Amino acid sequence: MRPGRLDRRISFQKKTVTQNSFGELDETWANYATVWAERVQLRGREYWQAKQVAAELTTRYRIRYRDDLDPTMRLMDGSKTYDILSIIEMGGRDHWLEVLAEARAE
Repeated sequence: MRPGRLDRRISFQKKTVTQNSFGELDETWANYATVWAERVQLRGREYWQAKQVAAELTTRYRIRYRDDLDPTMRLMDGSKTYDILSIIEMGGRDHWLEVLAEARAE
């Protein structure tokens, strides 16, 4: 992987669940790591679901190797939020990760 292709700044966020004074569970997301990445748009489509148009966008990110990420996290690219589908270790001599993510419907 050539470092010059890492031209996007993305953040990984980790979910924290706490219980409020009423006994309800509150989910919050906090930044875990911010890294440089290469973004490759893989597929996008629009379709009808429940009498409205829904959109789906799948994207692949390549980042430098790290061993502290997992699919329970989410990814932020600018203001767009992505659910992580998979994290795959790639490369022989130069290790990197490929993160397959799907944009959340907003």
